[in-house]
Amino acid sequence: MSRKTSGIWMLIFANLIWAGSYPATAIALRGFHPLFITGVRLGIGALVLAPFLGWQRNRRTWRWTVPLLLAGLVMGIVGFTLPVWLQAQGVRLSTPGLAAISIALEPIFTVIIAARVLRQKILGRQAWGLIVALVGSWAVAGLPRPGAAGYWSGDLILLAAVICWASYNVYSEPLTVRLPAATSTAATLLAGFLTTLPLIVGTPDTVPTRLLPGPTVALAFLALLATAAAYLLWMLAMERVSVSDAAIYFYLQPLAGVLLSVLIVGTPVTRPVIFGSLLIAVALILGKPFKPGEARGGREAV
Repeated sequence: MSRKTSGIWMLIFANLIWAGSYPATAIALRGFHPLFITGVRLGIGALVLAPFLGWQRNRRTWRWTVPLLLAGLVMGIVGFTLPVWLQAQGVRLSTPGLAAISIALEPIFTVIIAARVLRQKILGRQAWGLIVALVGSWAVAGLPRPGAAGYWSGDLILLAAVICWASYNVYSEPLTVRLPAATSTAATLLAGFLTTLPLIVGTPDTVPTRLLPGPTVALAFLALLATAAAYLLWMLAMERVSVSDAAIYFYLQPLAGVLLSVLIVGTPVTRPVIFGSLLIAVALILGKPFKPGEARGGREAV
């Protein structure tokens, strides 16, 4: 298996895990405050990966420097603390449907920022794949309209959260050049946890008074799999696949999310859901990073 192929499998598994995080979050919210969930996810994720903070890759020595520490701090804030807070505020002012479609914009902004910052080329079929997937996600979300009922402020806040996540996606690739994947993941999770703590402390009734079995199990899934494992897979994939190639795989989340909703919650399958799911499936074929016979060599290990 080539490095690029293994990176694609990592992206697939990471996005399937993230798809499961949506119903898990819904269950966890029955017993925990959103900020508490965020803090526990980041804290446990950082704790699990903490042994890798001094990890050496390929027997090459390196040490923490002020620029690397600042990079990890900024990535933690931009990738975790800030977008989580913005998303909570945006959902409060907007609608759940707009929140869903705003998340579907993340791959688009990821590719745009990657092309601008990293000078990565976008193939025509990849661009079409992103557009088709966006339309499919819009259908799956229930065809919401931006600005409906005068929610423009919430829509813009949700857009700001998406730009933060897209920026994290792009800048995580060069970070894996300077640090091992496990180390960079641990550092950004720790930075996100430390900058989320003040929000938790400053918000009343954030810490629960009792632990309910269902929400606790869901929170454990979110912390161990959807955070520690999935973000580690993402960073490992960034060592093998360009972020522009990786962006299309974010659309596995609404596709798998629909299937999980039907199987677990019994969500009815409507025509827009079927149409949107088919469009996303077509988009994944259009946007795959290589075709049979094309070169499959990934980025060389550093």
